[in-house]
Parts: sequence; structure tokens; C-alpha cells
Amino acid sequence: MHPPALEYLKWYHQTNVWKQVTWRGVRTLKLPSDMWNYQEIITGHGVGWVVETGSRHGGSALYFADLLRNSGAPGRVFSIDFRPALDPRAAADPLIDFITGDSADPAIAARILDGLPADRAPLFLILDSDHAAAHVRRELDLWAPRLRSGDYLVVEDTVVNGHPVRPDHGPGPMEAIRAFRADNPGLLIADPAREAKFGATFAREGYYLRA
Repeated sequence: MHPPALEYLKWYHQTNVWKQVTWRGVRTLKLPSDMWNYQEIITGHGVGWVVETGSRHGGSALYFADLLRNSGAPGRVFSIDFRPALDPRAAADPLIDFITGDSADPAIAARILDGLPADRAPLFLILDSDHAAAHVRRELDLWAPRLRSGDYLVVEDTVVNGHPVRPDHGPGPMEAIRAFRADNPGLLIADPAREAKFGATFAREGYYLRA
């Protein structure tokens, strides 16, 4: 990102504007330009299924459900969280399966992925759960190899640990995705044009297609 974009991102994060962003009244905890990117990805790649790690209030899951519903996609949204604090408006959406548990649990991944149709449409996977590097790496080791060619992966909040916000965070998603890619060359194809499209993103080095 260019210096002005970095400064904007730091302002946006440090003033907690991201905590006030909502979708249909439900908090999303997102950068709006990322959300616009996600709808373009879902539409452009014909995505039919969404897996989200980190539900929190359920606003982003509700957003993804609306996108699938409005595009006539055949699939559903699966949203996983250790300790969700769901808004009732999101919890009531019939297109979302909220799952309480560890998004790095092989049993949860198997429950979701093994239940999808053999001829399924592309899947959009967004990692936005525990931001500790060790946990994100466990998620990547579990989910990324099981994605199919043409599926899309976003690793969120790579901006923590000084990239450029929260320098006190410690190793996080950025360190996890860099290590994973170094250990698994060729598995994920970076999408730098998508990452750079709106100038600022919470998912720096975080946009990928499964090879």
C-alpha cells in the first residue's frame, strides 16, 4: 500500500471506526472496501458456498448469505466461532449455519467439506478467527489443502503486528500466511490486483486462489 493508504488504514483502525460498521444493522467489524471486494469475488468467480472462521456478531455471515441469496447460488454460509456473540437478526437467517467450536478442528472441517456436493460451485473461505500466528497456521494447514482449484481464500487482519497496526500484537496472520506459502509453494496463487484494487485492505498479502 502507498503511504497515504497506510495512514488511512491506521486512522480507520485506531479510531475504532471498524467497530461501528454494520450490515443491515448487525456489526461486521470489517473495512467496507474489503466487503465490496468480497462481493466482486463471489460474483466474478461464481462462488456458491462460503466458509467463515470467526462469526462474532454475525454481520459478515449475514452479508455473505445475502450475496449468495441475491445471486441465486445453490449453497450456504458456514460460520465458525469459539465464543460467538450473535445478533438475533443474523442467528435467524436460514441460509447460515453457525457452528460453535475451533475453526482449526479437523472434525469441523470434515463436517462441512465432506457434506458439500461433489459437483459443487466454487467456495469462498475467509479466515478471521483467532489472529495468533499459530492458530492461523493451523487453519491454513487444515483448510487450504482441501480447497479445490478455483476456490478463493482470504486471510484477514494480516495488518496486525505492525503491518501497520497494533505493533504490540505479536506474530499474527501475516506471519502465518508467509510461513505457510514458504512451506507449500504453488498451492496458493496470490491475487495482488484484487488486494490493491481499493488501495487499503485489512488483508494485506491475504488474497489467494487455490491452484
